[in-house]
Amino acid sequence: CPPKTKHSTEGFATQGFDQRTPEMQLAREQRRQFDAQGFLFFPSLFSSDEVSLLQTAAARIMQQNGPHVVRGPDTDAVRVAYGAHLTDETFQQLGRHPRIIGLAEQLLESQVYIHQSRLNPKVAFQGDLWTWHQDFATWHDRDGLQEPRVLMIAIFLDDATESNGPLMMIPGSHRHGLIHEAVDNQESEGYTLFVISPDTVSRLAAEGGIQLQTGVAGSVLICHSNIVHGSTANITPWPRTIFFLNVAAVDNPPTNFQRAEHHCARDCSGIVTLADDCLRELIRTRG
Repeated sequence: CPPKTKHSTEGFATQGFDQRTPEMQLAREQRRQFDAQGFLFFPSLFSSDEVSLLQTAAARIMQQNGPHVVRGPDTDAVRVAYGAHLTDETFQQLGRHPRIIGLAEQLLESQVYIHQSRLNPKVAFQGDLWTWHQDFATWHDRDGLQEPRVLMIAIFLDDATESNGPLMMIPGSHRHGLIHEAVDNQESEGYTLFVISPDTVSRLAAEGGIQLQTGVAGSVLICHSNIVHGSTANITPWPRTIFFLNVAAVDNPPTNFQRAEHHCARDCSGIVTLADDCLRELIRTRG
């Protein structure tokens, strides 16, 4: 990576894994499940008071305007907001939280850096769909990441139910590797997406099925970057907001820096985690 820009989160450095708090150790069966299915789900990993703090921070982000915020074509509703970990204290601390970073380091067997973060709100009645895609397709093509040693860490900020547009994943689809026939949307919607054809989705779903990722706010879903996923629109009265922290192994940096920092990391040094109570301490300091 090139030298840090002024917005990079300070305190990231290539050091040994943080030992201030005991990390959740993945069981052998969990590792097998991740290898086979391409994702792991951790219910209620964050408490209700931590979730409230994150929800307040998300509301602040959704009030912002700028190139990092994409709104729907026919509504003022935010579709995606990038880079909150670069500028917002709450999401900076979430990005260094040992509960999620420790799990990522175990799965990748490496220290990790934040390649990108994004807030994906699906507001009540107006949350739009996401077509079937793989996230690694964008990071490989636009940012030059060479290997899919990248994880999508999805932190549920609202309850995700079967009705309010939850993530849908095709279990095991990551084992097919990068789907090269996916079609580049050429940023037509204000973001990059490589759209996978209905024929390919049908073939993969016939093999692995489709699984809805539902759970209460505070739950965490960790996914392989080649997992094929999408979601339907939210036409319910209940919002469905997810914050994605996308982390990569430190030996898998971007090699193309045409995109802005809120899309593509400039700091690829390993994350030094904070104490486990860092979010609760933030709550206390804010009164």
